[in-house]
Amino acid sequence: MFDYFSYIDFHWFLTWIGSICGHILSLYSDDFKGTKPFLRKMFPDKKEAFYFRIDFILLPLIGSLLAFVLLEPMNLKTSLFSGLSWSGTLIAILKNKKTVDPQ
Repeated sequence: MFDYFSYIDFHWFLTWIGSICGHILSLYSDDFKGTKPFLRKMFPDKKEAFYFRIDFILLPLIGSLLAFVLLEPMNLKTSLFSGLSWSGTLIAILKNKKTVDPQ
């Protein structure tokens, strides 16, 4: 019988690895602030290292969950691509949102 839990764990983990890679690549984007604004309001007066570390853990978890649920990766390639693509998609949406002129 097919073991769904091991399938979910394995593919979710690979998606999470891709999300971490995508997050590391997104650190070079000035437009993408991640969860830091929210964390600064929830936990005021902390050091910048605190916000960076929590953001580094929290954002890939959110991204991998969204990528796993929305894209349903089936193998190594699709899992890693799902994790990598979610942050790029989010950055593209943020940049597009700034360039659209509201009327």
